[in-house]
This record gives sequence, structure tokens and C-alpha cells, in this order.
Amino acid sequence: MKVNEDILKAKQKIIRAIDAYGFSPDHNYFNYLYSQTAGKKCVFFDFGKSRGIVAFYSKGKRIWRVINGVFAPEGERFGIFSDFLGRAFKQDPSTRVFAEFDEDFKSIVFKKLKASYKLNSNYCMHWPIYNLTKLDEKLKGKKWKKLRNVNNRYCKSFKIQSKDAKKVNKEVLKGVLNKWVKKRFPRDRANYHYYLNLIKNNFEGLEISRALSFNGEIFSFSGGWMVPNSSVFYCGVGIFNYGHKDLGDFVNLDDLLYLKKLGYRSVDLGGSEESLFHFKKKFDPEKVYKTYVFSISAKK
Repeated sequence: MKVNEDILKAKQKIIRAIDAYGFSPDHNYFNYLYSQTAGKKCVFFDFGKSRGIVAFYSKGKRIWRVINGVFAPEGERFGIFSDFLGRAFKQDPSTRVFAEFDEDFKSIVFKKLKASYKLNSNYCMHWPIYNLTKLDEKLKGKKWKKLRNVNNRYCKSFKIQSKDAKKVNKEVLKGVLNKWVKKRFPRDRANYHYYLNLIKNNFEGLEISRALSFNGEIFSFSGGWMVPNSSVFYCGVGIFNYGHKDLGDFVNLDDLLYLKKLGYRSVDLGGSEESLFHFKKKFDPEKVYKTYVFSISAKK
């Protein structure tokens, strides 16, 4: 195992691991890069042959975070994760590790580690998947009535334009972000620096980035990338300034309709706790999968 504390230098190793064994929406090199802050460092644990773990370390809090970050064939993932834990706790027995895994892998971890570590479940994230081949652009039918009305109201009230977010003034985008942050819950506001880094780096690493203007004024920006080794597009960025009623409904629907026009067939709108997931259900997901956040600490 080699520990790479500079992910700029480890960039090609991380990308090779993602290309070989990536499977989660989180698996994007630039996603890791933008998630770094002054107090949260990204570290790549290289196990060779494109196997490895991406983890974040908060030195002041003595916390490691692993978010679906085990790059390896499925049968090797637990062994690599176990080796990572051994290294983390040997370095600092008082550390805590927070992990987010799908239900199957989380069950394996709990079963095999319960004798050695203290494990505590925290919360669950719901990830909706939308089948765009079944999304009717005209929004016909009773189930689409509210969204159809919202869409019609916006289209009649404003001149709406879709722009490449990379070509929009960065200060304008920051203004949208700042208004979004003021309306969000604390857990969402914690991602402020991620989106700020995204804007500063001109959306590098995103396959699609777009902004919507209403009568010439930018009210939202969004984008995402393909989930590695899949046919699913991850729409992981969706920021709007709450400037009008039901704006979130309109811009999320507009993103789905836009992606359908581009030929995408399946879209992941990202993981959410129950309240935000309730909002996303109105766009009629075909299926939902879950990930679980939990903590690991040494037994006293």
C-alpha cells in the first residue's frame, strides 16, 4: 500500500482506478479535488493494479471519510477496506472513520468487523434513478399536472435561455450560489466550498454544465458526468437562487428534459435524506437505491 497525500500528483493513478473499477456517482477525480478544504485533505491509498481507496482526512477532528471509494473487483473490496482501517487505526487509535456504502457492502462490513471495531449507523441516503425514455416531453396525464402547470407558467412568463455555464461570469454564478446557500439546511451549506471550487475551476471534470437565464438574468446552474462503467448520467450539481415560486421544480424538470433531448436514457439525481428525497420523487423515478452512512471506531 502506498499513501498519496497529494492528489494532484496522484491524478493519473486515481483516474486509472476509476476507469477500471469505478461504479458510483461519486467516482470522479474532480469531484474529489473540489471536495478538499483547508481542514479536509484528500488522500489516495494505492494498492497497485488500479486498486485503491480515496479518503478524506480532517486532522483537527481526527476523522477519516470514505464515500463509496473502494476501487477493486467486488470480491476484493472488503479486504482492501480492512487494510485501510488497519493503517488508519495504527496511525491514530483514537481516530474515527465515517463511511458511506450501499446496503450489500455495508452488511458485509458490519458482519465481518463487529468483533474488531465499534460500528454505529448514522443515516440513509436515497438515490432516485429516472428512465428518460418514459419521460413525456408534453407532461400529459394526471400525475404530471402540477409540474405541467409550473412548466407552462414559466415558459409563458419568461424568455428562458440555456447557456454553457463555463461562459457565464463567475461572479454571477457565485451570486446564485450565495442565495442558494442562505435557503439550505446546514448539511447542504457544508458543500458551499465544493460548488465554489467548481465555479473557480470553470466546471472542469463535468461533461455537461449549463445555466438558465430568465429574461436575461441567471437564476440557476447545473451539470454532471457519466457514472463510471455504466449507462447512467449523474446530474450531481443543481443550484438555483429561489428567486421565484417553484423554481426548483422547473429547473430540475428542465434538466431532465434537456438530458433526454441529448439522448441520455437514465439519470441519477443524487443521494438525499428523506426530506429532499420527497421533493425528487415528484419527477417519477423508475427505481431508488440506498446508501448508508456509518461510523467505525476502535473498541475500548
